[in-house]
Amino acid sequence: MSDFTIVESIFSRLLSALNGVFSVSEIAEVSGFVDVGEYGLALDTAVDIFVEEEKVASDDVIVLVQSLAIAMELPAVEYSDRLRAADGE
Repeated sequence: MSDFTIVESIFSRLLSALNGVFSVSEIAEVSGFVDVGEYGLALDTAVDIFVEEEKVASDDVIVLVQSLAIAMELPAVEYSDRLRAADGE
């Protein structure tokens, strides 16, 4: 399995987990970036939406975001810390 396949698989699971938390347009925005291979922008956008809209990220979402960051060789702790801060933890 290529790195892109792994990242896209995790994004698919993340987008499913966002149903009921994100609006249809928010999911479409993140999905649009994934569709064109802008994975970093998609991840940043998803986390930014949680922060800016003060949405609560479930533990599953946090794990998926961390998994994406690791797969993309980004600092996973920074992403999970931002999600937790948005939640007021």
